[in-house]
Amino acid sequence: MSVASFTSRVPAAVAVHPDSILSIPLKRTVHFEVVLPADFDPAAPVAYPVLYLNDGQDLARLRLKGTLNTLYRQQAVRPFVLVAIHAGERIQEYGTAARPDFKARGSKAKHYAEFVLTELLPYVQGKYHVTADPEQAVFGGFSLGGLSAFDIVWHHPEAFARAGAFSGSFWWRSKAIEDGYLDSDRIMHQLVRHGQAHSSHRFWLQTGTLDETNDRNHNGIIDSIEDTLDLMAELTRHNIPDQHIRYVQMTGGRHDQQTWGRAMPDFLRWAFGALEGEQPRYGQSKAHLISNRNWASRRRLAKQRRKRVSEKNFLDYLAAPTPVVAAMNSQTRPVSGQYPVYYDESYYPRVPAGADPLELLEQQTAELQQLLGGLSEQQALTAYAPGKWSIKEMVQHLTDTERIFAYRALCVARGETQSLPGFDENAYAAESDANSRTLSELLAENEMVRKSSLALFRSFRPAQLDRVGLANNNPISVRALLYVLPGHEAHHINVLRERYLPLL
Repeated sequence: MSVASFTSRVPAAVAVHPDSILSIPLKRTVHFEVVLPADFDPAAPVAYPVLYLNDGQDLARLRLKGTLNTLYRQQAVRPFVLVAIHAGERIQEYGTAARPDFKARGSKAKHYAEFVLTELLPYVQGKYHVTADPEQAVFGGFSLGGLSAFDIVWHHPEAFARAGAFSGSFWWRSKAIEDGYLDSDRIMHQLVRHGQAHSSHRFWLQTGTLDETNDRNHNGIIDSIEDTLDLMAELTRHNIPDQHIRYVQMTGGRHDQQTWGRAMPDFLRWAFGALEGEQPRYGQSKAHLISNRNWASRRRLAKQRRKRVSEKNFLDYLAAPTPVVAAMNSQTRPVSGQYPVYYDESYYPRVPAGADPLELLEQQTAELQQLLGGLSEQQALTAYAPGKWSIKEMVQHLTDTERIFAYRALCVARGETQSLPGFDENAYAAESDANSRTLSELLAENEMVRKSSLALFRSFRPAQLDRVGLANNNPISVRALLYVLPGHEAHHINVLRERYLPLL
């Protein structure tokens, strides 16, 4: 039976199987889900095509299971196996394996690449009957995970032929903007420029016109789109054919799972639609399965780059940049005396020196979902000792505390002079009724509050960050509140790992 003959088998649904590997290079257990077509046959004479996906903990938020079911029912894709890899220390394990960025982020990317190539691939190929043929192996990811997937595919065509990057972090650079950054400082672009393309290479790249608002050179093209276009230019300089690059620019698309979920059907059709040279099945046009609207030529890139700023509205780009995280210098730690002393003992040591607290907050959202998202309702009622909070109450406490700290930050930033009230966390927990709610509801609420907090802190100017007010009759600066949030959550995540999860 040929690979193409798989298209005659039409699964009605998919099945999800949790799995894990103890990784030697990463020195941790890596969790992942394997999503199999419903009629998966481990004894099939031909191994299945396979998609490895970074940030696999976000399957539900991407609505990926429903998308797969729909595509299978439409017979728009061939049956394939999806390996959804949960992120660990995301900001360090994702990146470019050759070197970290200017903040030393991505320091473990080479270990992650080693894990994928030497541990994950052999394990999945042996257990789940997936192909070792790079022509039928795809690696994808989102944001920093998209950069990671692209980097691994570019450097290892012996393992993967295709890469998909949703809002890829191709800004990854070796120099800070304030230190004289040039476009030539972008790391992935350098690696492609000085690397070697392979005849099997295929790339699917997606951006959204609302991915961000930054436009560092004020040419009317937001940075995330420009970085992607420039990377595509580097690919074409290696004489990669236009038809081997698929670019999807989504008007109104944001840097979030909702946008990426909407783009997923296009990506999956590109990756697992009709094979090259094969006629599409079931009456659908080839353009529907694998779009012919590929990146047209170098001239199209040049034309896109030459658009005047006055044409931005027509192009659906944002009108002007807003302050970026670096502009408000969020990595300057709070000054002693502008927060309660016990923060130095309990919370601030959990924020690494040089770390960006906003990035830590983003990572912790995924970490909490990954840590607790798979628990049953009964498990979520676990308390590690009599009188201690349940896991559900712990999640509600994190949400309540973040709301209160964000409110304090808002008040101080706006010039409030009165002392803001304190709160009794145990009394709040007792009145929360968290145990009567579902864990998924509590996690969803926590995620929404986190998005609101990130938007609030990113709106503050440097002078607002350094304003000092009073809370519970103690001095507190906005900057101190920004740092206490990830420190507080890191403290409780550690408690969950050490005292709760071993009991489950």
